[in-house]
Amino acid sequence: VAILATGDELVAPEESPQAGQIRNSNEVMLHTQIQQADALPRPLGIARDERDHLRSKIQEGLNSDFLLLSGGVSAGERDLVPDELEQSGVRQVFHKVNLKPGKPLWFGVLERADGNPCYIFGLPGNPVSSMVCFELFVRTAIRQFMGFPSPKPQILPARLCNDFHSSGNRPTYQPAQVKWEAGEAIVSPLKTMGSADLHSTVQANAVALFATGNQHYQAGFKVDVFLW
Repeated sequence: VAILATGDELVAPEESPQAGQIRNSNEVMLHTQIQQADALPRPLGIARDERDHLRSKIQEGLNSDFLLLSGGVSAGERDLVPDELEQSGVRQVFHKVNLKPGKPLWFGVLERADGNPCYIFGLPGNPVSSMVCFELFVRTAIRQFMGFPSPKPQILPARLCNDFHSSGNRPTYQPAQVKWEAGEAIVSPLKTMGSADLHSTVQANAVALFATGNQHYQAGFKVDVFLW
């Protein structure tokens, strides 16, 4: 599973970022998630927001079974990934999904001459969005590819241990921690400072699903959770 981060603002995880720069933390996170999915990560480093460099890196990644790109899939002037993937012969299957966080998710397929396709996911650049999209979509695809009998995430009801407020016009998939008490699943939605707040997800072992709209859920209410 090839990993390619995109963006001029990124520096390697071991480097000290300067003004206007951030570490490529998504590579580290995705590397771990891929290993936990029993697959082999193949880091490709960072592609700059320049078409020739991005295209070269994409071509390198298309030799893998899966290519995960991080960032560059929204609607900004420098979000070049969807166009460059299509220029490289990748057929878009969908772009954007009805969930929060993770709306910009992109997915496509490259049919190769040897008959073995490459599956490409364009993940949002924000870490929480990327993590949620991996767990809901990428892990399932990897498990399906590897022949697991039940590739989809395990879904079960869990009781909220604290109040939670959701809002917006998309369903919320909130990173959460699930524990077991007397045989019952108890879920604690993790507080985040937005989809860029990677630190808040460290303790996550699930996402909790909350419906569309401005709603308040009291402790004790049962919600669906997706375990990984």
